[in-house]
Amino acid sequence: MDSRERVLYVLNHREADRVPCDFWAVPKVAEELRQHLQLPSLAALLDYLNIDLRYVFPRYTGPALRTFSDGSREDIWGIRRDPKYNEVSYAPLSQAESVKEIEKFSWPDPDWYDYSGLVSAVSDYQRWAVVVSAERTNRPSVLHQGIYLCGMEKLMIDLVLRPVLVEAIFEHVSHFYLEVLRRVLTSVSGQVDMVLVGDDLGTQESLLASPEILSRLGLPYLKKYFSLVHRFGVKVMFHCCGAIRPMIPNLIEAGVDVLNPIQVRAAGMNPAELKKEFGRYLCFHGGIDIQQTLSFGTPEDVRREVTERITQLGSQGGYILCSTHNLQLSTPLENILAMYEAARSFVIRR
Repeated sequence: MDSRERVLYVLNHREADRVPCDFWAVPKVAEELRQHLQLPSLAALLDYLNIDLRYVFPRYTGPALRTFSDGSREDIWGIRRDPKYNEVSYAPLSQAESVKEIEKFSWPDPDWYDYSGLVSAVSDYQRWAVVVSAERTNRPSVLHQGIYLCGMEKLMIDLVLRPVLVEAIFEHVSHFYLEVLRRVLTSVSGQVDMVLVGDDLGTQESLLASPEILSRLGLPYLKKYFSLVHRFGVKVMFHCCGAIRPMIPNLIEAGVDVLNPIQVRAAGMNPAELKKEFGRYLCFHGGIDIQQTLSFGTPEDVRREVTERITQLGSQGGYILCSTHNLQLSTPLENILAMYEAARSFVIRR
């Protein structure tokens, strides 16, 4: 059974020869791990860890993006980001007070990507499950991109007091990503397995906004992404951090196939309970806690959690093991290795 077969098995709620694994890390962690293991490339590192998924996205070929004297960089949305963690240091719509200002904004163009190179990239990954996704700041989203463009405080206020502004932003954001996805999926039709859409709807303790607001203002745009992806026969993986349990039925109804990252220390996100309640409808991706276990636990703590998580989420398929966030520089390398060693050695008891 190769990696793609393994992932497709669990996406169809069947147990494979082992639980599939994925690798999410900031680039410097991947490089430190590669050097620690004395491996020649990132591809060799992924092979060493038995990673079953590969990610593709078209190459950016648009206008040159500015870099500033403090090292911050501008992205395709005109958002300025710090050089270390890519966090927003300037939100270009933070002062927008009217729909007219939003309409006049310089929105990105789907023509800024080269879609022709995807066929070659995907052909190199025939043995693995292939996911369409850019890096975390440029995944198809609506609420997330709105927060980046406006700033958290302004967008949260506008959701309640001036929803017409939010809807104008979401229309432009979704128009861009729908066209990018349409071109991507047309160019590699039948050769990719999932599309990753990302919109954090939760905090550690609750939703970012009421279920009513999220369902009325956010979900209709997400549904457009999900419907487009499904029309090409591809699964939807939805990244959504935080305490999102109240929204999970809505997400299932909207068309989510795979839910990531299962932030197990957030309120209401008990993995065993989620599997029992939603496991017939959803596959799960993530689940290995980075807030405490991976960052501050021992290798034995990590191995124990891997065994527990596979037992909770992996029965009858439906689980891809990964960390609950990108592995950070504070994560001990021995804990990262312990996670994948434990996953490799776990025997599914039938």
